[in-house]
Amino acid sequence: MRQIFYEAFLSTSRFPRWWILALVQAAVLYSVGELLQPYHLLKPFSVCWLILAVIIMAPATVWLWLDISAYASRLKNQIKRKTFFNNCLTMCAIVLCSAAVMAAAKFIYPDWLFSALLSSIISATSTLAILYVVLCGQRFAPALALAADTWNKRISLAALIAFALLLAHGISFAMVHGALSSLKTPQGFSVPVHSATIWILLLILLSITAFAAAFLNSFLVLLFLDIIARKKDPESEKAVLSRLITSEANQLYKGG
Repeated sequence: MRQIFYEAFLSTSRFPRWWILALVQAAVLYSVGELLQPYHLLKPFSVCWLILAVIIMAPATVWLWLDISAYASRLKNQIKRKTFFNNCLTMCAIVLCSAAVMAAAKFIYPDWLFSALLSSIISATSTLAILYVVLCGQRFAPALALAADTWNKRISLAALIAFALLLAHGISFAMVHGALSSLKTPQGFSVPVHSATIWILLLILLSITAFAAAFLNSFLVLLFLDIIARKKDPESEKAVLSRLITSEANQLYKGG
């Protein structure tokens, strides 16, 4: 875990382009969360904005995760257009289905604690499904089945994803309600709103937010790839261990 954390931090520092994609993702994630409120869902125009937000989030997320995966495998990101488009469509379908379930739950039982817990579980499951789609080439139904199976066998990974999603949503929430609200209300600053100081502070805040969001994405993708690699090929590890034991035994025999 420590090595993955360090690798995620190092890779995020090397690729500022990830910051832009992650910032777009964080902003859209916040928008989706806001648009899922019951009073928004009763307005047809808000539903259109929700669909548009998901359409924007899909290519940014797919591109970012494939880029991180390419970095992890030390290869160049050369995905085909058709595959990229299919991944985006599948991701949109997963996100919209998850949003529909969360919206229905809020209408049926509008309790904040219940909504927060259910949203975290659904968001983590959908994120796992999208990871299987983007990084493992799975389709809609198999990805959801694998995501549900991950909760059964790898609850630590699912819980980490749920925590990261909550943290990412918190970062985007703080950015919108902190920085942008202060820009709208001049009383929030002791200097004029159009001062260069405010825009420099805003740029710094956006940079920190973008880096944090990119780091979370990198950490999740690298952790997911590491777990998948171990799960996919356990026999190879046994074979390597067997060869090492055999080699050491031969050396001891020759030395004796």
